[in-house]
Amino acid sequence: MFKRPSDNNLANDSFDWGFEANARHAAPAFTTLRQLLQRELPEAAALSETALIALLNAIEFELLQHRIRVDFLDSLPARVAYRGILQMLDSPVEMNDSSYQVTHIDGCDSACESCFQLAHCSVAREILGNEWRLAVDQAGINPSWSALFAREDEE
Repeated sequence: MFKRPSDNNLANDSFDWGFEANARHAAPAFTTLRQLLQRELPEAAALSETALIALLNAIEFELLQHRIRVDFLDSLPARVAYRGILQMLDSPVEMNDSSYQVTHIDGCDSACESCFQLAHCSVAREILGNEWRLAVDQAGINPSWSALFAREDEE
């Protein structure tokens, strides 16, 4: 018959609890794109189209060296993609210990109305429906502020 281990045996740190025992060593770590890039990025208006594309290529290469892939760089116009990089500089990015795992950044934070890629996003068109065009027109405005301004105009 099987015998249940005593409480003293269960309290022993050498007892293997599987995943939980290893979880202490693999706590997630976070960083930001600003910390990884360690450079000042100029405003998009100050860059020519050629200089902007060269800078985006350098940023992409530098982030890939840190195992971070920015998935929207090739699918958006260069200025929109650069604006996205600037917007995401201080957003937390999870770092992993595996030298084989790549972290993918798609730029989507589920806040369609204030997203830098709103005008190019088919998911936003589907979610927002007829309001999509209005959201694109007001994309540079914080949605909560635009709602407040709309109320002031009504009064």
